[in-house]
Amino acid sequence: MKLNIQLIAGILIVLAIGMGSCNTFKDETAPDSYSEIPKNMDGEWILNAVSRNGIDITERMDFNRFRIFLNKDNTYKLEGYLPFLVKNDGTWRVDDPLYPFHLIFKETTTDEEVTTGIKLITVNGHRRITLEISPGCYSNKYIYTFEKATE
Repeated sequence: MKLNIQLIAGILIVLAIGMGSCNTFKDETAPDSYSEIPKNMDGEWILNAVSRNGIDITERMDFNRFRIFLNKDNTYKLEGYLPFLVKNDGTWRVDDPLYPFHLIFKETTTDEEVTTGIKLITVNGHRRITLEISPGCYSNKYIYTFEKATE
């Protein structure tokens, strides 16, 4: 019994010395705080991939004519009709400029806002937005992938 107490006491002393001797590394060249940059969503967005209910239908139609222009003044313009969340031009905003998870549209002809979830990614240096929508029939789920047009 006395041996067990001495063994436990020895282990506790070794642990205390080991933990006390740890020195936290601090990089003197790194800034104390980082700030996230707001995501740049404005610009011309070209639809380059579409799937319906998990099936890629990009090659079945010409989706290249459909574009969204998200202007810096938070107005938007649609070009080339395609079933979408909204039919008319209006205003847009995101739920959080630093970490946008929702894109919100409001047509000029109504007071109602339409919200959709977004995924914002960069592929080969090009910004992409993915929207999941159900225009018309709610049993059909469309995934629209837009790529930002080069300037």
